[in-house]
Amino acid sequence: PVTVFLGLAATISPMLFARVGTRPVLVTGALLAAAGIYYLSRVPVHGHYLQDLFPGLVLMALGLGSIIVAATVAANAGVPAKQAGLAAGLINTSAQLGTALGLAIFSALATARSNHLFAAHAARPDALTSGYGRALLASSIFLGGAALIALRTTNSRGEEPQEQLDAELAFASLRTFES
Repeated sequence: PVTVFLGLAATISPMLFARVGTRPVLVTGALLAAAGIYYLSRVPVHGHYLQDLFPGLVLMALGLGSIIVAATVAANAGVPAKQAGLAAGLINTSAQLGTALGLAIFSALATARSNHLFAAHAARPDALTSGYGRALLASSIFLGGAALIALRTTNSRGEEPQEQLDAELAFASLRTFES
């Protein structure tokens, strides 16, 4: 379901930019992803797929699909064509660094919690589930923070770079003047 709903969100999100811009899509996506991951953090040891995993996976995927597309559009908005490669490189580098840091932080949280419970002689399934739950809870908090940060971003509607618009206006004025 993650692939299907991530793709669905990535397909629908661009349709919303012209109406509401990227900021509301970013904020809503981050909140949906946070809610989905929070839901996943509550999965019990002997949970069931349809009631304990599926809803969280769907919410998470819808949110992340929206975030990926909206962040890319927002980051490229207003970038002159001659700097598009640089912008794309910075976006990809940021995504790679964020993934690496997130994995390190959340893995450390999961491992610390699980090891603490192992030391207390907790059953392996309980310790691992609790460790993953702690990491997922922290991840949902980070996504909530991302939603707050997204509230402060520029609300782009996928506009063309200002330099390109200025050049097109100047060219149009020149053509009008020549007529």
